[in-house]
Amino acid sequence: MENSPMPGRPLLRLVAATLSTLLSAAMAVPAQEPPATPSPTPSRLEAAPSEVEALRQEIAELRGLVRSLQEQVRALALRADGGAPSALPEIEAPSPAPLPPQTAAAAPRARSASLMNPAISAVFQGIGATSLERRRDENGWDLSEAEVAFQSAVDPYARVDLYLAFPDAETPEVEEGFITTLALPASLQIKGGRFKSAFGKWNTLHTHAFFTVDRPDALSLYFGDESFTSDGLSLNVLVPNPWDLYIESVSEIGTAREGSAFNSESRSLTWLQHIKSFFSLGHSNTLEVGLSASRGFTGPSGELLEAIADPNAPAGLEADSRLPSAVQGLDVTWKWRPPQSNLYRSFLWQTEILRSRREIEVLTPAFALRHDAVTSLGGYSYIETQFTRRWRYGLRGDVANLAETERARMWAASAVVRFVPSEFQEIRFQVRRSRFDESAAALTGEERSDTRLLFEWIPVIGAHGAHKY
Repeated sequence: MENSPMPGRPLLRLVAATLSTLLSAAMAVPAQEPPATPSPTPSRLEAAPSEVEALRQEIAELRGLVRSLQEQVRALALRADGGAPSALPEIEAPSPAPLPPQTAAAAPRARSASLMNPAISAVFQGIGATSLERRRDENGWDLSEAEVAFQSAVDPYARVDLYLAFPDAETPEVEEGFITTLALPASLQIKGGRFKSAFGKWNTLHTHAFFTVDRPDALSLYFGDESFTSDGLSLNVLVPNPWDLYIESVSEIGTAREGSAFNSESRSLTWLQHIKSFFSLGHSNTLEVGLSASRGFTGPSGELLEAIADPNAPAGLEADSRLPSAVQGLDVTWKWRPPQSNLYRSFLWQTEILRSRREIEVLTPAFALRHDAVTSLGGYSYIETQFTRRWRYGLRGDVANLAETERARMWAASAVVRFVPSEFQEIRFQVRRSRFDESAAALTGEERSDTRLLFEWIPVIGAHGAHKY
């Protein structure tokens, strides 16, 4: 008995013929001669290479799609006929047109879309503090500071970073605002504007990036509560060396903002040199060692100004506002972070030692101004460990001589717990115990000893740039 034909055979043949016709018509469209168009403008010429490359990719994808559809149609026809399928016409995609002579030269770097959309972020710092031993004016809760940041590339050759600070009960100001080059030869980089000077490790951090709620005492005594900040120029270079080590040199010149070490009203220039080297001690350990040296001028001490203002002092005494001042520093940072569990376990040890030497004027019992020099030492050491993903525990010790006298000294010890639920939020708890000797207590107006509790809550919104490693 003769087998009857399959009922879907005519339909499959119709589908195969229709697909072949449609694909031939679709692929024939790019091969048509394009109508004459006016010469492209310069802006179009610059974009032509990228557009041609995109068209080439689309044509390659269409070729693959056509071959896949042809194979599927052949398979359907084979199943319907029980034999070899009828041949389908091969469809060849047209070759891409050659580039016009005007675009043969290398096109300039394309502007990124992000250049028109700078990264904007805001950081808020809510701080609470109280003394366990006495009533203080600093006790209570307040919004310590709000910071708004704008960061963007200007073009392929420069980037701008702008940080606006809104301190509590103070006038808003530009905390940092500088432009950085991105395409200088020989690993050179120039930064100009207002920036935190590259002295050591902690001085370069914004307050919300601290490991503890407060700043180390040595930095506050020698540079002030707002860190060592300058308006000027900075040159950064990677130093070539025969040992194949990472050695970075930063040279700065500018006018230091008001502070303890460099507070001359004559707006004298301040110089800084910082050199650091980075060592990899295996897969989990890194060691960074840095040396810093700064030199400038400072003005009269507060003690001298009070003595001159005394009614018993003779009239006509005028303090020198250009007294040489210099601060040197050594910083060492060791970090341990195993690659297998770097989100959950880590260890940090960071230490800085500072030496301050400045000339001062002293009012003698005969009411004459005499020049003298004061050398002071100070520093801190901080260790931090992490056992879980969101909790970190740290200890910090501080010791320092006051910058204006070698006799006055202070000590402090702090314990801190940091809770970091995400990269956009952090909560810190700190207990601080401090002691002042008699001279330091008299000069600073502090009690001989004190214990304080500090709390800080830092939420961040927006695309805030990462800080240095």
